[in-house]
Amino acid sequence: PQDLMSDLRTFVAGATRAVKTNPLELARTALSILKTLPAARDAVLEYFCTLFDSAVSKYVTQIEVSTSTSGHEDATIVEIHVVLCSFVSSNPKAWAPIISTWSLELLGELSSRYAGRAHVPLSASLNETLQLWMSCRATRTLIDITTQCLSCLMHSDTESCINALLDTSVAHSPHFDWVVAHVGSCFPHTVITRAPKLNSVVGILGHLAGSHFVDIRSALLELFQWSLEADHHEADGENAERPATVPFLLQLASLSPTLLRALTTDVLHTLTPSMLPKLAALAPGWCDYCGGSRALEDLIVHLALGCEQGGTQILKLLLDAASPVDDTVTSVPDSPASASVKATSREILELLLQEIDHLLRSTMPGSYTIPLLSSIKQEITVIQPLLLSRDPLHVQTAVRLLGLLGYHSTAVLVSSAAFLLQRASTDDHLAALVRLVTGGVCNSTSASQSEQENGCLYKSGCLAQALEQAIRNNAGCILGDEGGTQPLPEQLWHNVARLLRWEYSGKAPSIRGGLISRAVRCNLREASDHLCAVSDSRLAHAVATALDLAIVGDKSSNDVYMLSVQFTLLMAKAAVTYFFLCVSEKDDLVRLRGVRLCCCLLAHLSSHSPPARSLALRELLEGSLFRSHSRLFGANLPPLIRAPREDVELLCENHKQGTSVMLAQRHSSVFHTGVIGYGPRKTQPNLSQDPDTVTRCTQLLIEVIKACCSTGSETGSEQSQTQPVSLDAITTVSLLLVELISPDVMYNGLPWPEEEFCKVTVERDLYIRRLFDDLPLIWHLMSLVASYRPALCYCSVLLRALTATLLAQWGSAAQRAQHNDKLLATTTQVLELMALGQLLPPPLSSLRDVIPYLKPQEVVQLLRDCVWNYLRDHVPSPALFARDENGLMWRDATLARPEPQYTDTLRSTMQNNIQHLGTLYSQLFPPTSSDSQN
Repeated sequence: PQDLMSDLRTFVAGATRAVKTNPLELARTALSILKTLPAARDAVLEYFCTLFDSAVSKYVTQIEVSTSTSGHEDATIVEIHVVLCSFVSSNPKAWAPIISTWSLELLGELSSRYAGRAHVPLSASLNETLQLWMSCRATRTLIDITTQCLSCLMHSDTESCINALLDTSVAHSPHFDWVVAHVGSCFPHTVITRAPKLNSVVGILGHLAGSHFVDIRSALLELFQWSLEADHHEADGENAERPATVPFLLQLASLSPTLLRALTTDVLHTLTPSMLPKLAALAPGWCDYCGGSRALEDLIVHLALGCEQGGTQILKLLLDAASPVDDTVTSVPDSPASASVKATSREILELLLQEIDHLLRSTMPGSYTIPLLSSIKQEITVIQPLLLSRDPLHVQTAVRLLGLLGYHSTAVLVSSAAFLLQRASTDDHLAALVRLVTGGVCNSTSASQSEQENGCLYKSGCLAQALEQAIRNNAGCILGDEGGTQPLPEQLWHNVARLLRWEYSGKAPSIRGGLISRAVRCNLREASDHLCAVSDSRLAHAVATALDLAIVGDKSSNDVYMLSVQFTLLMAKAAVTYFFLCVSEKDDLVRLRGVRLCCCLLAHLSSHSPPARSLALRELLEGSLFRSHSRLFGANLPPLIRAPREDVELLCENHKQGTSVMLAQRHSSVFHTGVIGYGPRKTQPNLSQDPDTVTRCTQLLIEVIKACCSTGSETGSEQSQTQPVSLDAITTVSLLLVELISPDVMYNGLPWPEEEFCKVTVERDLYIRRLFDDLPLIWHLMSLVASYRPALCYCSVLLRALTATLLAQWGSAAQRAQHNDKLLATTTQVLELMALGQLLPPPLSSLRDVIPYLKPQEVVQLLRDCVWNYLRDHVPSPALFARDENGLMWRDATLARPEPQYTDTLRSTMQNNIQHLGTLYSQLFPPTSSDSQN
């Protein structure tokens, strides 16, 4: 009683609109009171009158103003319909008189109140009026309730039922004629005698289905197939029963879920698109038993929604009939009958999707289960390929259906989006992906800004999960593709890049706000690991392009996405790995495109993260100097020594070594491992790279290092090449060269010691010199450092080691009459570096032009007096350089003019070789006034 009073107070407050309540919940409360509190029945039924009146008014208004909107009334009316019908079915004697009287009176009032409206004049025909009111859910529900009540009363009190119907007709004539006509068509004499049999059949079959389900399935299938046969030799009665068979089966299925399952199990498998024209020819006869074509369609939709299995078969049957695209569907001719089948199939398909959408919108997620959706969810792999169909209807239907499934299960939405990300090959496929992710049941144009932001985050999260799943699937495709059935691994990243371009272009409003870029940035770890692991250049280019678009962002705007330090380091390492893969490319165009993309990535990462710059520079230098990639840059690797690869049978080989008498601890009892008898192991020289290839790879490496050292914030590849280089970054390069090349941490400072001190560092100096000889790339890196003064000062230890070895070599060469070309070239390179870095001021900076004409002992004297002694007394320090008005660092030649003790040796040596160096001598030592007087 206490709960009853609470429900009563809730109902009164809601019905009088004293308190705002949910209409659906209020209707359920009213239905509960209607059953449990007889005194309140009139009040509840009066409240229901207001609900139906509101629904009819809205329906009429929509027709008059040509609009179409859905509200809460439909869900409420459906609930009232279901519950009232259950009352009548469970206890017809008690409920049928009450509900039938109420429904007849309400139908009469509504028919009279809205007569002449909705573009249907009072003089309209009965068919027009009947079509108008049967298209309205509220009046169609009332007439269905009335029909069910009358069907329960006709067998017991026929006269009273007819009198009640006629009394209402007299009170509301002629507006009530459509009700009389419809009820009369439902209750002719044959139907009156059939009605109790239908209920009996449902009960009997429902009882037998528990133990004889297979037999019932077979019987229903035979009955269905018999109804489709045409036998002109049968009696008239049997011919008349054939058109009523399918409506009879549909009514059976609507009254019992068990019979519906039995009917769909076998009958559904027999239906094919080729049978639909035959069914369409029989459909007009079925409509006579179902109350019209619209009622038949509603019944079919209702039964389809209740199918617990075969959902994908229903969907594909409707799709193949509505828009056949397969080559196998050729039996449907292009005729008026075929056009009718297509139109009807499209209409039923649309009604089915609309009803699912309506049911999901009117309930909370997870609170209502649609059997058809559950059936389709179990066979989701059958629906997903429809997303790649060439037919727009197939794609649109699959998108809508998967979106509805995603309302209850995010996993379905994620897996479907991942499926499309991997396999989409056209813009239409990607548009379907966007609709799938951005659509859904929860969308509302009237949502607040916070709700829209939350919705955008939810969609971005779903897409991020889909991308993560697609990346994992992609890794599986790379490991093993069974029979080539898997999609191309790079297709995923091509699609991601295309979606990012759509987002940045602003032409797709549904993905504005960073929907795609946020999803990609959530998977930077997976993407960077993927880029580091791949060996296929096409896949690597696709991944790098997508990451460049995601990280660099919209190049037309000023928005810059800031990565965390962890992700920045991951991306920097991945970009370096990608660079070495690019320089290994054979195609020049692909190589250049990849390196340009790598420059763009590293320039962006380095300009916003010093740790990323340091890591990238270290990885670039280590990889190009000391790892397997060094061969691309001209490294002279030692020859490989390999053992013979021939298969050796050790037992046979040891038998060959045996003698007739095996003595212990003798050579004859010692076994060997199978390498005896093949001679010394063979060396395999490394194949040297083409000089042009080495030059191109070296130039590309220098460009990438410059990109890492750029100071600008521009993100485009063209802009990054024109940005000024950071002096601090070049200094980092010089320090890294010292760290990687010099094997000792001692004596790595800037000062040059006495020449005698070289005896202490001779081993280190020789090691450094050997690296310069074996790795020609170091010379190019040193030239890069020397170009940005005063960074070469930090490489003083390397120059000192080279000079020390050159002094020793030229000293030993003094015993020979001719020059060593390689030694001369090395000396020239060292002097060029010092001149380029302005470590040697004029005229010492021109030593490289003098030594080719000198004897070895003269070269030794110049290196000792003009280079070593000068740098010993003038430490190559960055403090010697000043910044000019253009921001460049220079060493003033007028202030750094060397003293005579550093130039006299050069002067006298050039005078001794004046026949070769006369012109250069006049330039380096122009005559002065004191010289002319002497």
